[in-house]
Amino acid sequence: MALDKERILDFAQKLVLKGQPKKAIAEYIKLIEADPKDKRLYLKLGDLYCKNGENEKAITEYMKLAGLYTEEDLNSRAISIYKKVLTISPKHIDALHKIARLYLKEGLSGDARNYYLSILELNPNDQEAQKALNGPDTPPPRDIPKTMPAVEFPIPTDYPPQEEIKPFDDKSDLFPSSVLEPQILPEAAEIPPPDKDSEMHYHLGIAYKEMELFDYAISEFEQAASNPFIKFDCYIMLGSCFLEKGDNAEAIQRFKEAAQIKGLTKEKLVRLHFNLGLAYEANGMLSQAIETFNQVLSLDQSFSEAQERIRRLQQLQK
Repeated sequence: MALDKERILDFAQKLVLKGQPKKAIAEYIKLIEADPKDKRLYLKLGDLYCKNGENEKAITEYMKLAGLYTEEDLNSRAISIYKKVLTISPKHIDALHKIARLYLKEGLSGDARNYYLSILELNPNDQEAQKALNGPDTPPPRDIPKTMPAVEFPIPTDYPPQEEIKPFDDKSDLFPSSVLEPQILPEAAEIPPPDKDSEMHYHLGIAYKEMELFDYAISEFEQAASNPFIKFDCYIMLGSCFLEKGDNAEAIQRFKEAAQIKGLTKEKLVRLHFNLGLAYEANGMLSQAIETFNQVLSLDQSFSEAQERIRRLQQLQK
């Protein structure tokens, strides 16, 4: 008889909330045996092992997950999972090798070199690393984060004071009427598409963000933002990451930087205004949030979530 996957997933989550991780683990193992290709199960199981202090078992599940991503040629996601393994075990040779190979597969030899150098620090006789580093094309190593800084995810229960952040003195300076209609960059044809390197950093940032590894995601988006073709998307992602971390001031700053990009289309302005409104709201700047959500509606009257947030914020102000 087929398993009711969603029912078991719901039951496993309830076990986690009740502080019964071992029982939840048993349920996830049962689900994986029934559907060994469901990648979300390996991630959940690995996370549960981590929380339960069973790091070796967690690494085993993460390595399986990264292998599944590699089979589907989802290399950026595979790399992000292998890097998650390294946050648990920085000297995990197999993970280092696999990351280096995937970077080479993506044409990012400089990034691969960094990992081969790390491998040789651990094992100077590693033949694969020696061969890779002695090849004809060996660019200099690049700076990459070697350790994952501690990340906290605060959940604010009230709004912080406002003295530290100044609202815009003139909204028209940031969002002039001339940009309320879709525009096209006059030199758009001259902007190069994202190169392989920046594109890879962007997709890595997305993968890290989905796993709530926000510091890693921020590092990747900052590197990808050097390409003007994806600069706007990178700033929006950076703002969202800082918002998730509870750093509302930095989120507002990144959205403001995105607003300075010229030639934004109407769709991008809607996205920008809404995210900026969320940042203002999270920072307790209710008036600014309402104004910004109204900017969303001036661009797209059908944006129901902006309407709902304005209504709720107005009630809070009463």
